[in-house]
Amino acid sequence: MKVISLARYAAGIALGVALLAGCSANGTTPSVGGQSVAPMGAHGGHSIQDLNKMFAMTNAKHMAPGVQHPLAKSWHIKPPPGTSGTIWSSDIDYASVDEIAYPSGTLVGQVAGFSYPYGLCTDTSGNVYVADFSFEELFEISGGSVVNSWSTGGESIGCSVANNGDVSVSNFYPGGVKVVAGPDAGASYPGPGYDWPAGYDKSGNLYVECNYASPCSSPGLYKLSGGSWQHLNFNQAINFPAAVQQYGKKYMGVADQSYPVDLTGIWLTTFSGSSATANKAVVMGSSGCSTYMDDSASWAEIGKKPNGLGPKKVKGLAAPNLWCFPSPVNTYGKHGGTPTNQWVVLSSQYDYGSTFTSP
Repeated sequence: MKVISLARYAAGIALGVALLAGCSANGTTPSVGGQSVAPMGAHGGHSIQDLNKMFAMTNAKHMAPGVQHPLAKSWHIKPPPGTSGTIWSSDIDYASVDEIAYPSGTLVGQVAGFSYPYGLCTDTSGNVYVADFSFEELFEISGGSVVNSWSTGGESIGCSVANNGDVSVSNFYPGGVKVVAGPDAGASYPGPGYDWPAGYDKSGNLYVECNYASPCSSPGLYKLSGGSWQHLNFNQAINFPAAVQQYGKKYMGVADQSYPVDLTGIWLTTFSGSSATANKAVVMGSSGCSTYMDDSASWAEIGKKPNGLGPKKVKGLAAPNLWCFPSPVNTYGKHGGTPTNQWVVLSSQYDYGSTFTSP
């Protein structure tokens, strides 16, 4: 099915309304008519950007064909003086990944040619990886252009890069995690319940939140052990699963899309054997049209030497305010709370995932 960007956005709003209507009384179970649903705005078909796959893949060699997204094309300008990093944000309305200079909030570029870019991650060299839900591929951005891609075998929602170079991608449907590059390329860890983005820690352990699907009767936290998923005894209830990713030197961030209620919280978690302990929660608040901040696919951790699994010391955070349109990218101090900035850099931006790299 081919749709234009506006139609995709309208479908997203309709699905979002249906999702809310299908939630349980405590607002935590994403369902429509009793069935699990994809992330807001997601659909099973491809969009008008089918031809732009070629555009994205050839852009690095300046061999791109003339067909481009009607609202965006790849471009880049020099960041302003004082730029200490780049916030990358996946923008489904422009089918692009937007480059925002930090701390000025200046839009300094877009990488175009995607279909439904979702979660983002980065490696130690500062290359950015983009999980494309509709193309069912993972793309690699280097030097402001797409230079590589891998088939994911499913509706890709997020990714993570281990310190040993393994690049994993998580599929919302049919679920599971696949390693597409690195020493363990080709490894696959299936399971329909494992459909939110998994994340590596600095030791190479992989963690994921299980959804309301087999083998999970309710959300839980799991660790990959010996090629299979091991349930962890977590001292907190997960209301609405989301991404797991390294948080600073000490913690793994275990996100909850409905913590405490209609907010998004990140549990700063440590592990010992089969036990997981949430030491404290960072809650990203908001103001304006919605209190909901999107940490379902990825969030940006701001600090020195952020490439790869993030800075050793988190100085701040960034994430889009998904339910607003246009959806601002909000920044925060390291403790979350009220946003320090709310950046709308494009008239129709509609952002999902984010990550942070050196400039």
